[in-house]
Amino acid sequence: MTDTKKSSRELLLAIGVGQFNATQIIPYMMVAPATTDPKSTQTILLVQHLQQLLFDLGATDVANTGYLDPPTARALRQLVGPNWERATWATNIQAVLSARARGQHLGPELRAPIDAPMPMPVAVGGPLDFLPDVPGGIVTYGVVAYLIYRHFTKARNAR
Repeated sequence: MTDTKKSSRELLLAIGVGQFNATQIIPYMMVAPATTDPKSTQTILLVQHLQQLLFDLGATDVANTGYLDPPTARALRQLVGPNWERATWATNIQAVLSARARGQHLGPELRAPIDAPMPMPVAVGGPLDFLPDVPGGIVTYGVVAYLIYRHFTKARNAR
């Protein structure tokens, strides 16, 4: 079987992305998943369509969340290889489409026994998780809090 190179638009259309959204996502196609913003709308749309395709290939533990969660990463690792996050989105999509064309089937991840130790600690939310993500993180919130404090103390001292 000859593997012809497809354009970014053809790859996106092949996984079910519409014309309008494909236009928005095309600039991300030459970027590696490891370096894209996981909260950008384009990345979420791309991952949702990729997750649907992985689910259709038999990876039933892959949920359609739009985020690169561990089941999605495992499925991509099986199809693309261990360095899938360093390959471009176009390479990842091409590998998944090639697997679909070959009729490859993925199975869900086998769960570890309940008494098996966790390999890494699980991050638990902190007290400030209700705040939205902003550039600069906690530093930005500190500066804003200081400016609000100065605003209200100036108004009190002026009276």
